[in-house]
Amino acid sequence: MKKILNLFNRVQLAFSRRWFVSLEKDLACIGIKEVSTVFDVGAHLGQTTLHFRKVFPHAQVHSFEPIPQNFTKLQRNVAGKDRIKVNQKALGSSPGSAIMEIGDSDQTHAIRSHPQNEPAEASQSPKVELGTIDTYLAKEGIASIDLLKIDVEGYELEVLKGAQNALQSGSIQSILAECDFDPDDHQHTYFNDLWNFLRKENYAFIGLYDVIHYTSTSGIGYCNALFINKRPLSQTRRT
Repeated sequence: MKKILNLFNRVQLAFSRRWFVSLEKDLACIGIKEVSTVFDVGAHLGQTTLHFRKVFPHAQVHSFEPIPQNFTKLQRNVAGKDRIKVNQKALGSSPGSAIMEIGDSDQTHAIRSHPQNEPAEASQSPKVELGTIDTYLAKEGIASIDLLKIDVEGYELEVLKGAQNALQSGSIQSILAECDFDPDDHQHTYFNDLWNFLRKENYAFIGLYDVIHYTSTSGIGYCNALFINKRPLSQTRRT
């Protein structure tokens, strides 16, 4: 059984390395042929940021990572690379600050609460800066986002709530958000909640990428879901 699971994990890893290429082709097929602005929300150590920079050679990538230790490694990993702007902050529904819950892995840190609701406890629960997509777009003078990637351990809807202006104006062309299909798994955003939120903003569900199974016999553990703005690009792009 151990050998079977090891083989299964290797197969999953091999396929996960190819999903960026599939994403690029799918975006081109539905009309997004030139990606010029990418947001990587929950950039971790920069793995996805660097992949986006490679796959989309004309894109400016804006990366967001609030955890100090992760951000230091992110800076080091992208040092000397053009077209990448790193930001040490989290994104949510409103500006301010938030408390991070430190998980067993540096990939499972998550926003637990706003500081006014629950006090931070030493270094195990660091307080981080919290911004919104709408305020960042206004500050940086960015008219539109071609690809918004969100991987924030169950906080995806809060990030989207902080992009209401951009969503309602159709300024975000595509959204790639981590989710799962288990309503009882609070570590990830439930797909139905994500889909119900975005369909009201005129986005269509396109497909799943980087699908991970916890075991060879279980259903989907978690994955990345792609949503596309249903409004024509000519109506939503601003110069």
